[in-house]
Amino acid sequence: MHFSDPIGNVYIIKNNNLRKFGLDHTQVADYTNPFLGNIHSIDVSDPLRILLYFKDHNQIIWVDNFLSEILSPIWLDVLGVDQALLVCSSNQGGFWIFNGLNNQLQYFDVNLQFVHESISLNSLTGPDIQPTYLVEKSRMVYLNVPGFGILIFDRFGNYSKTIALDIPAEFQVTDQNLYYFKEGDLHSYDMQTTGSGLLQLPEEDGFVKVELQPDFLYLFSHQAYSVYKIRH
Repeated sequence: MHFSDPIGNVYIIKNNNLRKFGLDHTQVADYTNPFLGNIHSIDVSDPLRILLYFKDHNQIIWVDNFLSEILSPIWLDVLGVDQALLVCSSNQGGFWIFNGLNNQLQYFDVNLQFVHESISLNSLTGPDIQPTYLVEKSRMVYLNVPGFGILIFDRFGNYSKTIALDIPAEFQVTDQNLYYFKEGDLHSYDMQTTGSGLLQLPEEDGFVKVELQPDFLYLFSHQAYSVYKIRH
């Protein structure tokens, strides 16, 4: 799995190993915790405070920009959560989870206190949904439910609206736009005007993943990746 952050770094996950590469493609850090199983997901929206989720053991670990552990592992079972399907960090200092037991978003603060939760999404999407991506941006929370759309919530977990886009997995969000890679094309969606379009890529086909950050464009293939600086 490949991931990018807003300042030009790339993260590659293979099983329980995480490697970080700088702008010059040089490896700058490495992390492995053999006691927690494979890394299920990573949130690098804050490169100084990265969230790792080990789904098999239902634990979260925070690491810094050198991939050194900041705190001891957080056991979600101890917090009363045993079906966390997705986890993402929050700029408020805590983290959001999607609880598959009751189909709710739940927020825990920096002190691991349960603070906010959404309504059950059964009334919006029906039961037995399988969301694929969860991210917070500009104090709004975005949840991707393939076949239904992207559900948006405020920082208190209140449902705001749904964007009817069919995206298989991940996407990137700015204050106004949403970007996603699908079927070989990089799509853009303006959340204010609801206009959509395609962005031209600097290389030919052959990518398995494309990510657009505020200052960088990342093109990932199976064996390599390219990073382009965006001129504003």
